[in-house]
Amino acid sequence: MYDDRRIAIGAVGAFLLLIGLLLPTYTTDWTSWLYENIEWSLQSNDSGRLMITALSYISWYLMTFLFIYLGGMVLANIFARDHSSLLYQGLFVLIVLGSVYAFNELYNEHYSYLIHLLVLSILLFLQNFIPQQKYFYIMYIVILAFILFSVQWLNLIPGMTKFGFGSDDFAVSIKLADEYLTDHILFNTLSTILFGVFFVIAIIVTTILHLYSKQVMISRQFQEQTQELKETRGALIETNVYKEIHSLVHDLKTPLVTVEGLLSLLAMKIQDTKSQAYFHKINGSIEKMKDMVSEILYEETKRALHVQELINYVVSHISLDDPNIDLKVKVEDDLPMVRVNKIRMSRAISNVVENAILSLQGEGGEVNVRCQESDEGVLITVQDDGMGIDAAYLEDIWEEGFSTKDSSGIGLPFVKNVIHQHGGTVQIESEPQVYTRVDMFIPFQSKEDNKDDSRH
Repeated sequence: MYDDRRIAIGAVGAFLLLIGLLLPTYTTDWTSWLYENIEWSLQSNDSGRLMITALSYISWYLMTFLFIYLGGMVLANIFARDHSSLLYQGLFVLIVLGSVYAFNELYNEHYSYLIHLLVLSILLFLQNFIPQQKYFYIMYIVILAFILFSVQWLNLIPGMTKFGFGSDDFAVSIKLADEYLTDHILFNTLSTILFGVFFVIAIIVTTILHLYSKQVMISRQFQEQTQELKETRGALIETNVYKEIHSLVHDLKTPLVTVEGLLSLLAMKIQDTKSQAYFHKINGSIEKMKDMVSEILYEETKRALHVQELINYVVSHISLDDPNIDLKVKVEDDLPMVRVNKIRMSRAISNVVENAILSLQGEGGEVNVRCQESDEGVLITVQDDGMGIDAAYLEDIWEEGFSTKDSSGIGLPFVKNVIHQHGGTVQIESEPQVYTRVDMFIPFQSKEDNKDDSRH
């Protein structure tokens, strides 16, 4: 896929170069008109016509070499993405100067290399200040056009001829006509002014774009900091809420113990079979509530649980509102029991499943949850076909506070902590734009755990 993209970009660059090199072949009427107007200017002693001819020549030059420079930029960009790197700059200079050489050889011309070295120097300097954003290439083309238009006027300043500027046939012809008509006064003056004006415009445009980019960056940073503050505040509120819930859950133990005691007294007083059956059911419910309270309050509290029961509990607490997202669950039959803290373990698995669902929001896709036996334990795999995670982030996602989305970044560290507390392991594997898979391994209940349960 990446090689195909490079080939396509290379084809675009080569096409742009080819347009620039072959443009004179398709603009012979234009070039003939230029020569005719130079001759008419001399015959009619019309310096105004000569100035219009010079402007037309500059426009023809701009169009021709704009394609060559753009083609060179695109081709250099294949091998070096960073425009500030020496590799990119070296390739860009070589491609452009090589194209100028080919142009001179192809049309037996004498375009000055010096003028293009000057253009390249200015362009490579100014491009460091062009913001690398969505409209970079449009801004680049505008600035390149201003630079080419301004610097080309140096070719028409008679005083610059001794420095090697203006050696092509058109420039020489125009300057000779100017010498005859105005003794070099017209083009020494107007060409210098036009060079200065358009060069300053190129600098101003670049400066405005640079300052605008910095303003956008500052605004974006401010928004990100504001969002981070909101998230931090939200996390603090969540922490306080959790403490309050923890306290309330702890307070539940007292009435539960009271109800359990009263139920025992009732069971002793009322001995008929039907009432005893009710008392037994109520007592079972109280025991379940006590277990839940213990699991919430004490991390080390664990009990034997069927894997199917655990997964059913997880799925029952997941909200799936997007009809384009398909959640599939498959649990292998006859799996041995696991010894877990039901509340914390289900929350950990839910976090992984919810992350998978979140990655498919707006796009649709499939989330697969599979449970199978593996090495004296159960392997719970959650896989989605969403946007994936960049390889550079795979190690960082386990750190508290790290997040690739607008969240507090506490989900996966919690998952890792819970799995490790149960003697298990967790691994993540992802390929951007293809899939993400999280493997959670939980050991089966051991014989020692069975003995502990039997004592209770």
